[in-house]
Amino acid sequence: MGIGGEKPAMREIDDTRAAGREDAFELIVERIKGTGADVEDVSTPLFVEIDEDEFEVGEKRVVNFSLNGFDFELTRKSEEFTLQGAGHKKHVEALKTPRINIVLRKKAQFSQDWQVVDLEDMF
Repeated sequence: MGIGGEKPAMREIDDTRAAGREDAFELIVERIKGTGADVEDVSTPLFVEIDEDEFEVGEKRVVNFSLNGFDFELTRKSEEFTLQGAGHKKHVEALKTPRINIVLRKKAQFSQDWQVVDLEDMF
């Protein structure tokens, strides 16, 4: 702990954790491609609006593929900044580690109803 009771930031651990999450997502995509599925991979920036200004806060990557009569959508949102404050005091603040959210959804090919799937059930 030290004097003052606050630990110093451990930036190396934060960077390693973020890189590990990115590698895990890439491994999932490679496993999907290895099944022979037709894969559509699209990346777009994530924006947040404050008044009339837009700020880029991260990236959204969507991987669509069809396998065994089902359509799948694997989405990863990686946010490096977060919106803080309220009203006219809103501002964008950098996160120590990127906030990464991965969601896998599936639906029957001729259906419109998506279901969230556990990644471990997929493989």
